[in-house]
Amino acid sequence: MMTQDEIADVIRKVLAGNAPEFSRLVREFGLPVRSFIHARVRNAADAEDLAQESFIAAFRGLTKFDTGQSFEAWLIGIARHRILGHFRASERRYNTHLKFREECLVRITHELHQIEEESGQEVLKRLMDCVEKLPIRLRQVIRARLRGEDGSQTATLLNATRGAIYMLQLRANSHLKECMMKGAI
Repeated sequence: MMTQDEIADVIRKVLAGNAPEFSRLVREFGLPVRSFIHARVRNAADAEDLAQESFIAAFRGLTKFDTGQSFEAWLIGIARHRILGHFRASERRYNTHLKFREECLVRITHELHQIEEESGQEVLKRLMDCVEKLPIRLRQVIRARLRGEDGSQTATLLNATRGAIYMLQLRANSHLKECMMKGAI
C-alpha cells in the first residue's frame, strides 16, 4: 500500500511530465475504484469503461488534487460523478427508446389494422401460429422483442451474449418468414 508521501511523489513526477508514472497509481487504486463502480453498475463492460474514464479524468485533473487528502477518496468521487453521468445518459437513451417504441407501436397498429381489413384475421392468426411453432429460445427472443426489451435485457434473461441474441433474432425472423410463406415451419 502506497503512503501519502509516495502518492505525492508520483503525482509530482506526473505533473513534471513523467506521465507513465501515473500507471503506478492506476495499479494501486484500480481494484478499489473498479469494485466501487462494479457494485453500482451491473454491466461489466460499462463498469470497465467507467473505471477507465475515471482514471483518465483523474489524470487530466491531477493538478486539482490536494496532496493532503486521500487519493482513493478523490478517485472514488470522480468515479461517482462518472456513474451519475452514465445513469443520466442511460435514462435519456431509455426514454428515447420508449418514445421510438411507442411510435413504432402506433405505426404497427395502423399497419396491422390495414392488413386485417385487407385479408381478415387469418394472416395474423397464421403469424401467431408460426411464432408458437418456433423452438423455445427463438420464441423467447421474439416475445422479448415484442415486449420492447433491448438486446442487453434479452441477453441477460436468456444468459447469452448480445451477439448470440442478434443471431437468434435473425434465425427467428427467417423461420417466421419461411413459415408465413409455406404455412408451416
